[in-house]
Amino acid sequence: MLKRSIGIGMLCLAGHAYSAEITVTITDDITKDDSECSLREAIEYVNKGMPEAGYMGCGGKNALSTILLDKQKTYTLNAKVDVKASLALKTYYDTTVTEDAVPGLNNAIIKMTGKDQIFNIDHDPKDLALITIKEVSFEGCNKSVCADKGGIFYNNERLVLQYVKLSGGNARLGGAIYNVGESSATQNYVSEVSITDSIVENNTAVTGAVLYSQRPAFRLSSVVFKNNNTTSGAANIFSEKAIADVTLLNDKNINKLSNSTFLNNSGYIINIRDGIAVNNVTIAGNKAGVQFDSKEGYGYLANSIVVGNGSGTNCQFNSDDKTLLQNNLVGTECKSGDAKYPNEFWTGSKLFASNSSEGSCKSLMEDPDALLCPYSTPKDTFLGYIRPRILLTAKNMFDTLILNKGRLDLSADSTQLVCETMDQRNKNRTIDNSWCDRGAIEIVVPISKSRIGQDLKVGEVAKLNILEYLGDSDLYPKEKCESLLKMKNPAGGDWQDGCAYIDQTLTKSKGTLTLDIDGNLVYTPNGNWHGADIFNLQIVTSSTHFNENKKYIVLEAYMVQEPNNEFEDKSVKTSGGALGLFGLFAVLGLVGIRRFKK
Repeated sequence: MLKRSIGIGMLCLAGHAYSAEITVTITDDITKDDSECSLREAIEYVNKGMPEAGYMGCGGKNALSTILLDKQKTYTLNAKVDVKASLALKTYYDTTVTEDAVPGLNNAIIKMTGKDQIFNIDHDPKDLALITIKEVSFEGCNKSVCADKGGIFYNNERLVLQYVKLSGGNARLGGAIYNVGESSATQNYVSEVSITDSIVENNTAVTGAVLYSQRPAFRLSSVVFKNNNTTSGAANIFSEKAIADVTLLNDKNINKLSNSTFLNNSGYIINIRDGIAVNNVTIAGNKAGVQFDSKEGYGYLANSIVVGNGSGTNCQFNSDDKTLLQNNLVGTECKSGDAKYPNEFWTGSKLFASNSSEGSCKSLMEDPDALLCPYSTPKDTFLGYIRPRILLTAKNMFDTLILNKGRLDLSADSTQLVCETMDQRNKNRTIDNSWCDRGAIEIVVPISKSRIGQDLKVGEVAKLNILEYLGDSDLYPKEKCESLLKMKNPAGGDWQDGCAYIDQTLTKSKGTLTLDIDGNLVYTPNGNWHGADIFNLQIVTSSTHFNENKKYIVLEAYMVQEPNNEFEDKSVKTSGGALGLFGLFAVLGLVGIRRFKK
């Protein structure tokens, strides 16, 4: 551990000493001509064009416009910081230590302690500055109104956010972000916002608690939006106007919201105007759903889930709306959509397999009807998600409302919006998008063996949970194993959950195993043996049970038992005080003489 700590420290020192990035050395909001560099001073140094002489302890000759923050530290601001030049802001940590290098889990935090927005991003109107922020969390002022426009960011440039968290912003327009997004008489560009792999939660605004833009100018992908509150009932992602000239739109410049999850938000989620495409999103358990206002038919909602959002408020259409709706799962008040790729309607009454919208998911026996598992965040990950369930009533993998609902039309006249190539977790969807899943999450079934096991001392039992190895599936309930497999348990006795079957491979059986519907596995050795019990554990799941030939996945189990170490060497004494230390030096001295003589 000591060697590892020294190694990491040397890496940090080397990185800071030989790179030309600007390192923020203090967490307080201070402007003072000394050797320390605050966040405000670092940004102002870049604003000033990065003079070789440095500024207030920041930068110097050959400096880069990249500002580094230390992981998990909180940097406070008393008032907003003006950002007037292109820069990169990111958290620094040792990415070679894999267990600590999960993006998003080491974020430095920038916190507003006054009553103001955090960054006012507005550059010279002659060109467009690029502001890139990675692995930094922002905490707004958490007061009634942090700023009139943009509780965290006011943006009139190109703002790119990745692995960030935005929370606590409060404004009249744009609780988290206000984006100008419109050309003026002196400029021919529009400011825009790009957010990926991020969390936006607990922000408030009269309009646009997440994002307010004068016209659509955004790309949002793999983002979780939770507990945001638009108090007027308007949309959380709000565009004031549509794009004026829709003939200029194409795949490259259309504004897209994709592979994202919305939960527990108040107000509508987004108002779809011309120039906005929404694809593969999950909008469930909010106070309202989607507003449609695409007058020219250049707005899209496709391959998405919009259910359980208030009473009769999943969809709201303006009278002249022409939004193209394709292949969605929606509430009954929504339209059927495109004739070639029609929507399906959810008529169920149970949305989440839980007593709340967040937390653990009930088993298929506890709750056989709920459409979705509640939102949860797996261990050592940044983004949580809502997992679709494969109900026992499904006759096959195509007899569901969510799975395998993608369609691919290669005809020349097709206006289809195909599924995204990756899901919210950056897992691949089907190669040709022909049978992809609706919503933000693609159901993944493991195709290779996972290894499980535990090292035991004599008298111990192994306890572990196997649900994480099942992909996005549930254990098949024991009550249905005999009818599914058309046989009794070959091992004798009743079937266990998952129709668990042990196939001994390299050793004879040396213990017994139990498995419950929640994935809790208990392995008990049958004696005080020393060695390993190696076997394949075959498990039937809600997804694999449809297969004709192989209805199970395989977990490779290694259970190792060792005797308790009761050995005590009475011939060697480790005590002795100064005499013992002297003896040690004497031995080392003899070794030195031996080497010298050679």
